[in-house]
Amino acid sequence: MTQPGSNDALAARLRAMFAEELEDQASAANAHVLALERSPNDAEELRSLFRVMHTLKGAARAANVLDLERLCHRLESMLASARDEGRALAPAELQMLFDGVDELTEAGARLRGETSAPVASPDLGSASAEPSQVPTEPARHEAVRESGIRVGQDRVDALFTASNRLLIVAAQARAHPATIEEVYERAARADSAWRRIRRYLASLGDARDAELVRAMTTVDDALDGIVTQTSTLLGATLRGARDLDRVAEDVGRGVRELRMRPFADVVSDLPRVARDVAAATHKEVRVEIEGENAQADRTVLAQLHEALLHLVRNAVDHGIEPPAIRRTRGKAPEGRIRIRASLVGDRIVVTVKDDGAGLDIAAIRRRLIEKGIQAPSDDRAATRLLFLGGLSTREAATSISGRGVGLDAVRAAMERIRGGVDVAWVAGRGTTFTLEAPLTLATVRVILTRVGSIQVAIPTAFIERLVRIRRDEMRVVEGRLAIETGGAPAVVAALASILGPPLADRPPDGPVALALVRVGERDVALRVDELLEETEIVVRPVRAHGRIAVPHVSGAALLADGSVALVLNVTAAIATALGLPGEALPAEQPEQAVARKRVLVVDDSITTRTLEASVLEAAGYDVLTAVDGADGWRVLQERGADLVVSDVEMPRMDGLQLTEAMRASARFRDVPMILVTALESPEHRSRGLEVGADAYLGKSSFEQQALLNTIRELLG
Repeated sequence: MTQPGSNDALAARLRAMFAEELEDQASAANAHVLALERSPNDAEELRSLFRVMHTLKGAARAANVLDLERLCHRLESMLASARDEGRALAPAELQMLFDGVDELTEAGARLRGETSAPVASPDLGSASAEPSQVPTEPARHEAVRESGIRVGQDRVDALFTASNRLLIVAAQARAHPATIEEVYERAARADSAWRRIRRYLASLGDARDAELVRAMTTVDDALDGIVTQTSTLLGATLRGARDLDRVAEDVGRGVRELRMRPFADVVSDLPRVARDVAAATHKEVRVEIEGENAQADRTVLAQLHEALLHLVRNAVDHGIEPPAIRRTRGKAPEGRIRIRASLVGDRIVVTVKDDGAGLDIAAIRRRLIEKGIQAPSDDRAATRLLFLGGLSTREAATSISGRGVGLDAVRAAMERIRGGVDVAWVAGRGTTFTLEAPLTLATVRVILTRVGSIQVAIPTAFIERLVRIRRDEMRVVEGRLAIETGGAPAVVAALASILGPPLADRPPDGPVALALVRVGERDVALRVDELLEETEIVVRPVRAHGRIAVPHVSGAALLADGSVALVLNVTAAIATALGLPGEALPAEQPEQAVARKRVLVVDDSITTRTLEASVLEAAGYDVLTAVDGADGWRVLQERGADLVVSDVEMPRMDGLQLTEAMRASARFRDVPMILVTALESPEHRSRGLEVGADAYLGKSSFEQQALLNTIRELLG
């Protein structure tokens, strides 16, 4: 017996499934109509479009969406007529097809609950004015389609939020072993001290004093138990933290993959957009798309789509010339726009390149003068002002463009996803816009720095290199401090000055810590107070009254120790840095005659080497570096060292082998050795101490102050 309401539930389910199918089929139909407009005699495209309409007609009938069934039937009949007569579609028929596809697209959005606007049927000759069968409320469903499962985006978003919280919990759990390790080391030291005291007491007392023997035995057992239990607890906590880390990473990766969509999803409508603008402006344009399989988070793609819509419309309206003018310039009458997506590391890079007239720099400068804006002498710097909004080279606004909001909207869309935009052009030959954004906004790899009293996270995707240099290694270029980069010098700018109050810039007296960052062709050396560590963070938005709270900050992150780091908006920071007045650092104070202690840092990771060397140099040590144990042994023999800090896992010679070589050498047997490694189990720790290491620090709980304290203790 049929349950009450089951028919309604089935109808809603069928319509929900039809809405999903309609989205894909309408996109395919749009591509076929565009192809037929270019090649009206293409029989294969005609047959393909016919099949789409026939499929949709049957699906609309099954879902009881009768208006769309009749629409598809009329379009199918028109296509069948052209097919059977072997003729090309007339312009009026092509326009009917475009209108029909627009109707299908709008109906699909209506079915999915994305719009509540009424749907108007296109004039296709004998259209009947029957009420639309599209429901006003979106159907809730979980439809099985092909071999996958359709899951509501709200559920994916909820899972995404939960996975981010799991990543934060995992990061906090990584700090727990450090606390237990401290207890373990205190217990071990207490046990060692007690054994010395015990021997002393035994030498003074009567070995037959039963009370004393019992008391000492009780203390023996208690300390042994504490040491054993804390060692066991340390191992279990390390394993638990690692397991939680792996689970959190697996869950996070899985959820991020659920949110990943192909670039094709956001460019399928751009050929149609270009076609419509070209028709309105009496131009001929072809859009070519490459890299459609590149994938990024749907939130990133949504903002890229907004930016690309403006860029494609601008390219057709502003860039591509009318056919007659293109012929006089030796170009094909049909303009071309090439959109290309590629993955570079953990970022997606999209270029929009047209073969039009290029930017009119003279007109841009005239507009700047008219608005009372002083134009930079550099042409590229002047064109970047187009992204500020309110600036257009068109004399009068049209329904398509001319109000100066398009490129401003592009900039805003890219900043919302911590991305950037740049432009280059060749006069008379074309313009290229380059968009760059992270693949996901969930987690990001960063270098943590300290600026004043706050921690600032700089995404590693923007970092060219980290350096610590002396004042005399900089030079003045056009009145500004700069450093050599292998190409054009990079301006040095204090990050405190960029971020502004309450931070105040305090130029250093000694070596300068710099993070060289680059966006497009622009780079700046950001001066910070301290380089801390490289890590992965979960970024949260920072907003006030619906707006970004700090112009140069794109978010914030909760770190494992409970502190908060601000995530730098590198694009905005570079723009501000290039507009700051030049700074002059005070001359370095001459070094005192007292020789500094020399520390050798051995690690095969360039990031770890750079960070550890920066920490030690800032503390006043003379630092040498080596890329592995064999290189470290060579440097040690050639230049010597007062102390060695080494990784364990390295090629050629690892840290344990380096320690053994030092302890077997008459020259280096007494040189303190600190092992800093990710191998943190009690077994690995025991092995490190057995071969002669003086201290063993875990990377998961590594703190620069702990390293400095250990070095000071070992060097006396």
